[in-house]
Amino acid sequence: MAQQVFKISGSTQVKLISIGDRINNINAFTIANIHDTAVASVDLFLANPTDNYYIFKNLSLPAGQTLSLESKEISFDNSVYNLFVKLGASTSVVDIILK
Repeated sequence: MAQQVFKISGSTQVKLISIGDRINNINAFTIANIHDTAVASVDLFLANPTDNYYIFKNLSLPAGQTLSLESKEISFDNSVYNLFVKLGASTSVVDIILK
């Protein structure tokens, strides 16, 4: 997979990977809270047309901190699921890197 970089802000859910993107092996996933002072509440989930399946929900990521996931923690069938992220507050800002 080629590296993909996202800057996510606000509380609207964002699709990182769409069903059928042919991305079946994510080697690394990082999410960094780049806000100066505020904790970011983060949801990361898989979704298909009928349901959501959370990798984590309401994760509290302190300001200036980064969470890293390895491939075994983030692997999924991209022919069946989209990958979404959603932040809990309109003032939240995170950077996400997928490799």
